Amino acid sequence: MSNRLYWFLGIVAVAAAGLVGYWLTASPPEVETARVQTRAVVEVYVATGRIEAPRTSDLGVEVTGTVQQLLVEEKDTVEQGAPLLKLRPRNAELAAERAEARVATLQSELREIRRGPTDAELRTAASEVDRLAAQYAQAERELQDMKALFEQEIVSEWEFEQARTAAEEARARLENAEAQLDRLRERPLPEQVQAAASRLAQARVDLEQARNDLAETTLRAPFDGLVLTIETNEGERVSLRQTLIRIADMQSVEVYAEVDEDYFGRLAPGQPATLIFPSMPEQTFSATVRRVGPEIAPDRGVIGVHLAPDALPDNAFPGLTVDTNIEVARLEEALAVPTDAVARDSGGPYVVTVEDGTTVRQAVSIRARGEAWMALEGIEAGTPVVRNAARVDIGQAVALAGGAPS
Repeated sequence: MSNRLYWFLGIVAVAAAGLVGYWLTASPPEVETARVQTRAVVEVYVATGRIEAPRTSDLGVEVTGTVQQLLVEEKDTVEQGAPLLKLRPRNAELAAERAEARVATLQSELREIRRGPTDAELRTAASEVDRLAAQYAQAERELQDMKALFEQEIVSEWEFEQARTAAEEARARLENAEAQLDRLRERPLPEQVQAAASRLAQARVDLEQARNDLAETTLRAPFDGLVLTIETNEGERVSLRQTLIRIADMQSVEVYAEVDEDYFGRLAPGQPATLIFPSMPEQTFSATVRRVGPEIAPDRGVIGVHLAPDALPDNAFPGLTVDTNIEVARLEEALAVPTDAVARDSGGPYVVTVEDGTTVRQAVSIRARGEAWMALEGIEAGTPVVRNAARVDIGQAVALAGGAPS
């Protein structure tokens, strides 16, 4: 073969390679498509929240004293009425015992007054009057005799005064016995009964107070709850109304989260939500929106949302962080496309379709943004749309991957 022939074949080979290269570089890029389909779309708003307890109680005692025993620890769950703390009760016990004894005494006194005298008491009192009357009569006779002797200067003035004093004392004893007999005969007088009843009523009030003070030496839970903090120690002296233990009602707990205020019109009480704790991501807990607001932070553009959990982990407590997924829209049947098939520009959201091998922008309205699918308006079912729409130029020549939309 001549050199001229080799030269000719080389030129042909170079030309053929150039044509192949041109064909390869001029081929339009392939794009993947998906058809608009009817399906369920659920849109959720994800926010970080925390557990809060609207109902908490700072507990203290109504008496001063020294802490004898702490019966709970922080993070313990307790039932209503359960003892939490005890003070040394000795002084309160003594006061209650004295009050009980006084009530018993006054009860007996009132019964005696209302009952009146017995025949035996009247006979005894009358007999005492007779005895003292005889003594008085004897003392008067001795006084008269002593007076005569004194006037005759047979006895001294001192002996005469002694006789006078003995007679006066005998008369006083007689008068007292007669008054006692009269009181027995007149009893019960209404004013006596009323006075005794009043004394008993006051004693009962004092007893109730003493018992309350004794009860106050034991601090009890006002409701079922969780012990948040203990602010005292055994052996410490405490004062009236000093906060000793703080307890939270876990039945009233809620989750508080902050949401972009652009979602204000899409949030409402009753919407479902899912709670996920970072330490246990495999487990979810259901909740419901309790209320929206009134908390708002204009500088950050967020509003507060309160969620009522259906249940929480047994070891949950106020202040714990939790991820919240609030369902803001649920469409059981909606025209939807994969989320990457929707792009946005200054004109709003749009999808990209292909007509005669060229990309075309088609404006749409978003009804709901799901995790993998978006519900749209403004497009027909079955329409093929380009995936990864934000990476495609409008008016660009493209080829469909696989030769047809998926």
